[in-house]
Amino acid sequence: MTNAELKQALFSKEPVMHMGTEYECVSAIIYRVCKGELYITAELSDRSGHSVTIVHGEKVEKVPACST
Repeated sequence: MTNAELKQALFSKEPVMHMGTEYECVSAIIYRVCKGELYITAELSDRSGHSVTIVHGEKVEKVPACST
């Protein structure tokens, strides 16, 4: 996801995917500067609400819509 897409997902609390695993939502966006470059990571809440996973923002995807 782009930075703008991560922000939208953060506010909407929509489910997201990372490497084939579905997460409840993006619970935070983390900006870090390392060696003069900006790195955007996302904090993803698990489905049970007991833990979070920090991942590279570009590897987060929207959950595909169910087609009925």
